[in-house]
Amino acid sequence: MKFLFENWRGFLNEISFDDAKKRLETKALTKWIKGMAFDEETRTMTLDPNQIEAAKNELAKLVLEFVPEDLTDTQRGTTLEWLISVGINDPYMKQKFYNEATASTEQRAVRFPSSARADLRVKRNDFERYWHTHEYSDEKDIFKIKSFGALAVNADRAKRGFDAAQADKEYLDADNPGAVEVFRDDDEWRIYALHNKGAACKFGKGTEWCTAAPGLNYFEEYYEPDDPLFYFEHNSNLGGYFSGRYQIHFGSAQFMDEEDNELPEEDRDELIEMLGETDAPKKYQIVRYWVERTEMMQTVYDENTNDWELMAMADKFVGQGEREVLEAIMESPNVTVEILKFIAENDEGARGIALMHDKFPTEAIEELANSEDGNTRWDAASTGELSPETMIRLSEDEYWRVRNVVAKSEKTPPEVLAKLVSDEKYEGVVSALLQNKSLPSELFEPILKRAQEEDAKGPVRDYKTQDPVTGELRPQPAHLYWSAQIYAAANPQAPEELLRTLAAAGSGDQGWHMRSEVAKNPSTPIDVVQALAKDESVHVRNTAKRALQKREGGMESLAENWNRFLK
Repeated sequence: MKFLFENWRGFLNEISFDDAKKRLETKALTKWIKGMAFDEETRTMTLDPNQIEAAKNELAKLVLEFVPEDLTDTQRGTTLEWLISVGINDPYMKQKFYNEATASTEQRAVRFPSSARADLRVKRNDFERYWHTHEYSDEKDIFKIKSFGALAVNADRAKRGFDAAQADKEYLDADNPGAVEVFRDDDEWRIYALHNKGAACKFGKGTEWCTAAPGLNYFEEYYEPDDPLFYFEHNSNLGGYFSGRYQIHFGSAQFMDEEDNELPEEDRDELIEMLGETDAPKKYQIVRYWVERTEMMQTVYDENTNDWELMAMADKFVGQGEREVLEAIMESPNVTVEILKFIAENDEGARGIALMHDKFPTEAIEELANSEDGNTRWDAASTGELSPETMIRLSEDEYWRVRNVVAKSEKTPPEVLAKLVSDEKYEGVVSALLQNKSLPSELFEPILKRAQEEDAKGPVRDYKTQDPVTGELRPQPAHLYWSAQIYAAANPQAPEELLRTLAAAGSGDQGWHMRSEVAKNPSTPIDVVQALAKDESVHVRNTAKRALQKREGGMESLAENWNRFLK
């Protein structure tokens, strides 16, 4: 039996990444979410089936984010299996994973402050250190490591062993002709281009750079003859602004310190500026591009840069995916309407920011609302600056996303909203009406009826959800009526009779989300909120109690103001 167990464990440690991802498709994560969502005190489930499914999908995405890219396939697969089996059950991290997974199920809620993604970078680095120095690890079977903390300790010990072993190691090809290209080497700085693995290992000794790990092949993945790795070392290392070593790879836009952490933009630009003072830009086009880009950014931030210079830079970078540069141009106090319009017309990624700029004229937004491009019309409509006449015209736009904005806008006339109830596209247009806080109360009933009719047609097939693991597009279940009730329950314009009906829907953990929205709705009659404060679901009870406290606070404030008025 022991022999079989050891063989099984050996097989598990060699699991491929694709095989490990199949575990995300099983019921394992669903059971985990249900276990976390179950309230032991009240013996009720705090999430409904739709929310459990959404949380499971979010958890699947989250654990995949924890798996580093700079590992072999089997190392990535084993890491993912460890996360599913051990990591999400770590007592310190368990609640954080749950908070992150369920944050997306909270309507209009901010993400939980104590969430797993806050630890993402540190944990990924721990996995990388563990596997990159696995030969020196005290515990080579990761499944015997039962927490993230123990993993970090093990990785630290292995890294010290690795560093000690590498201390006197000679990298045979590090001194080959052409291995190291020197661009600066003086009392203050060394700046080298590294052209082979030996040089990367030699100068990266003691760092966290994957390109410096002797047993891995990441140097070959990054290196190109016209895009080498650039190594920076501050020779004095006496506690100045810069101390230590840095590595830059322009092709992958990685600018890392010794701990393999991304450099702040200011530090990155300082290093690029120093590199620009060498002969590197003359030899390498990619270096020349980044040096010019950095110089332009400095020019953009100079308050003395005039509008002609800003326009020249905008002309150079529009349509190139350089949103950071274009944003800097638009933030300049000297940016003009002409520059903003130029960016809006020529760069889809930065158009929305340009349209929201204080200097962007309303008449120009109106012009863009007439564009032949649907995304441009959508950007224009999304500003909220269009006239009622234009919004009326856009209510019949061929692009459904434009009609979606019209349906949500409180500027849209009631008669237009009424017309949109019969829009050919329910999901995305008609459903959006229920989020409009100016929706006439008489339109709620026909919209909910329309949702029931759409559900009767079966699962929605026009829009499919992508499985976080396989990437497969799957039709959504028939859920439109349920979603419509949730939005209606949260809308202050909902009729009193409807709110009372929704408040009585379900019991316990069945329909709790809908009742919670009714409890939070400021238009819900006080007697309904009081009844919900005694609901079987603890989630509904707590929401109703907070709503009552808020209303009581408002009444006290009103009474104080009235007393002041009488005096």
